[in-house]
Amino acid sequence: MMTDIGEAAAAEVQPNITSNEPEQLVAMTNATDKLVQGILDVYQSPLQQMKNELQELLKKQESLVDKMQVENKQLTETAEDEQCIEMYSTIKIYNDKLLRIKKEMSSIHERTLKLKKRALRLQQIKQKEALAKEQKREEETRREQELIGKPLSD
Repeated sequence: MMTDIGEAAAAEVQPNITSNEPEQLVAMTNATDKLVQGILDVYQSPLQQMKNELQELLKKQESLVDKMQVENKQLTETAEDEQCIEMYSTIKIYNDKLLRIKKEMSSIHERTLKLKKRALRLQQIKQKEALAKEQKREEETRREQELIGKPLSD
């Protein structure tokens, strides 16, 4: 990838190659200096900017590493704290109790629903029996009325 500066320097160097050696060395030295300066002019500012960005990135990385170390230290201290360990075990015990109570409540709820359905069925059966009994009683009363109630008309 050649730039305008690099091409100009190369154009200056080429005609001097055919001349005599001492002048050629001086001209090549000047041309080399110009070529180096041209390359530096082209690449120096982006490289300097990259260097600055990398330095900034490294500073931020170091800051993050320090923060992470502090957080890890705090977490380690918290995990080793006797009160926290005791509290975690208490939480586990109460969580197990809660799960057991929930399971019991669910079981009781299911049994209650079954009992309600059974009670409803029994109530319906009782009502049917009472209705049948009432109908039977009415029929007996009607029969008795039929047997008793017919006077002889002559």
